[in-house]
Amino acid sequence: MEEIGPETESPHKCGERLYNPYQNLHLPAKTLYKLPTSQESLFSEEYINQRRSWGENLTFYTGCGYLAGSIAGASRGAFEGFKSIEASDTLKLKANWLLNSCGHSVLIWENRIGVIGLIYVG
Repeated sequence: MEEIGPETESPHKCGERLYNPYQNLHLPAKTLYKLPTSQESLFSEEYINQRRSWGENLTFYTGCGYLAGSIAGASRGAFEGFKSIEASDTLKLKANWLLNSCGHSVLIWENRIGVIGLIYVG
């Protein structure tokens, strides 16, 4: 049985080695695929600034869009709720109209603007 050194590959079966097509080409294979791990920037000022990762941007912009959509939807729903209230309605009924219209439009607007934030990140 032949000895297995650091240059040879481990045998697949007893007495056999796996085929290495780059064995006799003497290519710098180890340095060929060494990619930089640091940030690549055109100017040094850009390298100094800390930036958020893609996941942080995804969370931030989607969350901001969702929050802005809920505020816009609540204001739109309140406007529609006040328009639909009649003078003969009781206070409970007026509050119910207002809350239902706010809740309905908040769901629509926050999802729409949250998706816009999600698309902006991509």
